[in-house]
Amino acid sequence: MPDLRRDAEQWSQPRGQMLMRLPITLHMATDAGEPVAERAGVRRWLERANADLAPFGIQLEVRAVRHLPEGWDSVTRWGQRRQLAHYAPTDGTIHVFVIEELDRRKRPVLGRKVRGLHWRYRGVNPKLAQREYIMVTRGAPTTTLAHEIGHLFGLRHSTATDNIMCSCRRGSNVGFTYDQGMLMRDGVRAYMAKQNVRYGTRHADRRRR
Repeated sequence: MPDLRRDAEQWSQPRGQMLMRLPITLHMATDAGEPVAERAGVRRWLERANADLAPFGIQLEVRAVRHLPEGWDSVTRWGQRRQLAHYAPTDGTIHVFVIEELDRRKRPVLGRKVRGLHWRYRGVNPKLAQREYIMVTRGAPTTTLAHEIGHLFGLRHSTATDNIMCSCRRGSNVGFTYDQGMLMRDGVRAYMAKQNVRYGTRHADRRRR
C-alpha cells in the first residue's frame, strides 16, 4: 500500500524560485472500519494536482492521514457539511475529506454527480470561524482535487474545456493558465496568512556549481 506522506517527498519540485509547500491533512471516510477509497487512487489525485501546480511554485505535501468515524462516507445535506467542519480546525493544514458520495441527485442539465466541493464557513459561530475544507468522492476524476484547490485559492469556474476550472473539462491537455497560476499564488499567501503559518522555502538547484 502506498505511503502518501513518504511518496509526497518524491514529487518534482520547481527550481530557483520560492516554493510554496502546503501541508495537507487527509481524512478518509470509512465503511465497516475500512477506508472507502484506496490510497493508490488518492495518490494519483495528489500527483496530478502537484503536476499542474508545479509550474507556479506550489506543492501539496501530505502531513497526516486520518480515518473518519463511521457515518461520514456519504455527505449529502448542508447540515452535514457544517458538522464536518469540526474535523477541520485551523491548524495550518489544508483539510481534504475523501468520501463515497457527495450528492445523490444528478444535475438535470449536465447529467453528472458532484464529485468535489470546496466548503467555507460563512456564519457567525466563533468556534467555526475561518473553517474551510475540500471534499472529493472516491470515483472522482484525477483533476478534481486540483479543481477544488483552485477554488480554495480564489479561482472561479472557466468555460474553456481544456481548463481545470471548467466543470466540463476534457481532453489530454487540461491545465491552469498562467494568469490562474499567479492568482493562486496570491491566494496561497492570503490563505496561509489567515492560518498564521509559514508556507514556503526557497529551493535552489544545488547541483549547479
